[in-house]
Amino acid sequence: MLGTVRKLTALSIVAFAASAAYAAPAPTDWNYTFDLTWVTGSASYTPGQRYAGDPGTGYNKQTDSVLSWGSWFGSDTQISFNSAYARSSLIIDPTHAASTVTSNGNAQFVNAFSHVNNAVAGSFDTLNHAQMALDVTLEAADGSGFTYSWTQVFNVYFLETPNLASNPLLDGDIFVITWDPNSNIYGIPSYGETFTYDGHEYTFNYFENTQRFTELSLSQCQAVGQAAGCVGFTTPEYGTTPIQFAFNVAATPVPEPETYAMLLAGLGIMGIVARRRRNYIHD
Repeated sequence: MLGTVRKLTALSIVAFAASAAYAAPAPTDWNYTFDLTWVTGSASYTPGQRYAGDPGTGYNKQTDSVLSWGSWFGSDTQISFNSAYARSSLIIDPTHAASTVTSNGNAQFVNAFSHVNNAVAGSFDTLNHAQMALDVTLEAADGSGFTYSWTQVFNVYFLETPNLASNPLLDGDIFVITWDPNSNIYGIPSYGETFTYDGHEYTFNYFENTQRFTELSLSQCQAVGQAAGCVGFTTPEYGTTPIQFAFNVAATPVPEPETYAMLLAGLGIMGIVARRRRNYIHD
C-alpha cells in the first residue's frame, strides 16, 4: 500500500511539473524594425582594364542597396546584349521595413533581392566579395518596453563566370552566402537568433523564401574558394533573378528551475519504488 502511495505521489509530481512547464504566459507578439544593407567599403573586385576618364574607383559602384560593376555607360537595372556597354548588379530592395510579427504566426516578407546578370566584358572589374549587414530590433508588443536588438554580418562570395558550355558545372554566375548549413526552417537554409523573454524562448528565423538558396555542388563552392556544402544560387546570363527574404518568430515555453526540481524529485521517487519492488520480488 505504501509503495502504491509513493508511486502515485511520484506520478503526481511528474504530472504537475509537466503541466507547470507549459503554464507560462502566452507568447508575445513583436513590433520590429528591420534593415539589410551592403556594408560600406566591403566590396572587393577582380581587377580589369582601367580606362581614361576613370574616376578612381574603376567602373564599380557601392551604395547601401546596390553593388554594380561593368561598363561606365551601362545600367544597373537593364539587360544589355552588348558586353562592352553592360553592367551586372546585386540589388537589395527595399532596404528597410517596420511592422508587427505574431509569434508562431505567418512569416513576414521583408527584403526583395535581385541579381541583374549581364555578360560583362572581360576587361572590366568583377565582384568577388562583399558583406551584408542585417540590423534587427524586436520590441515586445505587450507594452513592457522590452527590446532585443542585434546586427548580423553575412559574407557574400561571387564569381562572374564565362558560362562555357564545355563546363556546365560552372554555368551561371555563382552567389554564395555564409549561411549556417545546419540551420533550416521548412527545409530551407536559414539564419537564426535566439533569446529568452517572459517564460518563453524566442527564435528569429531569417530565410530566403523563393527556395533558390540551395547547397551548391563541390565544383561551384570551390570556384568561389568555399568548402563543400556552401549555400547560394546560380543565375543565367541576360536575365534578372529575383529572390525574397522573409522571417518569422517561433516561441517555446521555458520550464522554471523549480519545475526541473519537481521532475527530478518525482523521477527519483519512482526510481526508489522500482528498486524496492525489484528487491521485494527477488526476496
